[in-house]
Amino acid sequence: MRYLIAAFIAATALTVPALGQGQRLFVVDFEGFAEDTEIDLQYIPAGVVFSMLNDTDARPIIAEEGSPLRAFGGSGTDNPMADGIAGLTDPPVGNDYTASDDDIVIEFDPPVTSVRLYIVDIDGGEVFTVRAYENDVEVASDTKSAGDQGTGNGRSTQFFVAGNAIDRVVVDAPVGGNVGYAVDFLSFTRPCEGQDCGALIELAQESAPGAGDFNSNILGNLLAYPYNASAASLYAYNVPEGDSWNGLILNPEPDRSHLLLAETTDGLTLVVVHDRAFPDDPDGGRAETRVEVLNDPDGLVRTVEDDPANNEEGPYIGEPGDSVFTAEQEWSPCCTDGYALSGLSGDWTALIDFSDTDDNANTPVFDGLVEWAAYSADGVVVPLALVEGRRVRMRLVPGQDCPADFNNDGIANTLDVLAFLNAWTNDDPRADYNDDGDINTLDVLAFLNVWAAGCA
Repeated sequence: MRYLIAAFIAATALTVPALGQGQRLFVVDFEGFAEDTEIDLQYIPAGVVFSMLNDTDARPIIAEEGSPLRAFGGSGTDNPMADGIAGLTDPPVGNDYTASDDDIVIEFDPPVTSVRLYIVDIDGGEVFTVRAYENDVEVASDTKSAGDQGTGNGRSTQFFVAGNAIDRVVVDAPVGGNVGYAVDFLSFTRPCEGQDCGALIELAQESAPGAGDFNSNILGNLLAYPYNASAASLYAYNVPEGDSWNGLILNPEPDRSHLLLAETTDGLTLVVVHDRAFPDDPDGGRAETRVEVLNDPDGLVRTVEDDPANNEEGPYIGEPGDSVFTAEQEWSPCCTDGYALSGLSGDWTALIDFSDTDDNANTPVFDGLVEWAAYSADGVVVPLALVEGRRVRMRLVPGQDCPADFNNDGIANTLDVLAFLNAWTNDDPRADYNDDGDINTLDVLAFLNVWAAGCA
């Protein structure tokens, strides 16, 4: 009986209305499928269907690593795809995996406002175009030819299209010839509203190092980026640009340090990205940063390291569950550096600054950086003072205490339903929502009534 109720709640949770306006980001990475798997309806829960443009009986298939290996006999000479091993390619013509004679179609229901994807690889004389449609009218396109910046053998090339209500995208591939390619790391945005758009974060910076006068220097509110996958997927470290941020929610600026929060499957996540990767970073850089989190009962977990630490001493300090994390990072002109800390919960406050974390006066606290900025999911970018020791404070907007926020991440959404159901199924005392001493279906109904009302 409990599992029937849980299934019913999970199926109906997405229909609850909310308030406000923003964008929610979705990701499809094609991982977990065997090579040659036909892909059509597997991503219907995300409102995405795949097909071929001209052959209604054919389906695009999964290809593995490279351009892809399936096309070129498993030679193993190409790099991984944008999100790992698996991507999507057109079906073979006969037994020929390199003879492209049809285009991949991606349909969206409900419609989307933007689409990003990577194609690996564009070389030789190939030309690829991604076309976006609204009600059969082409509204946007992006074309890349071999030799353009970002193309090449074994390289993942990004395509981007945007519109008001895109319901179909066509990947227009070259016809015939020796074409081996795959589509990978598809992401798209849809409008979201209010409590489904991410936690609202208050941003402040003290007037001078150690001043502590945050309440007199509030810079405004930020919206956490809503994201349907892990913090590692959000950061997308190392592919396609090596040793770097490749995430889709942020296009970094050269010589700037970027700060943002995101709702991920790892919980509310603080993300730091220093600089910009190839081709627009002329000089590399260095940064020493410190994050202290107050009033978080469980502490944080570092879910992304850019670059991963090669020894126990650094460049990262802070174990899972800690409240203080530091990083000493240096990067070359090719690359970025940064990290992600996940699990912000409770009545948390985060203090972030550039400070001397290695106790070495001969190493600059920052170098190759001239700007610092915080980013919001609604497109707002807030400049911050890049001054050693001058702390930035981030916290949930006061007054957001909400009984519907069961997992205490600052937002009431379907993750709270799942968290409640998990507690209820396991007889967790927190699941006695009506405080009558018993854990039963009355608690489910009580929680759903509160959750449907949302956060004021």
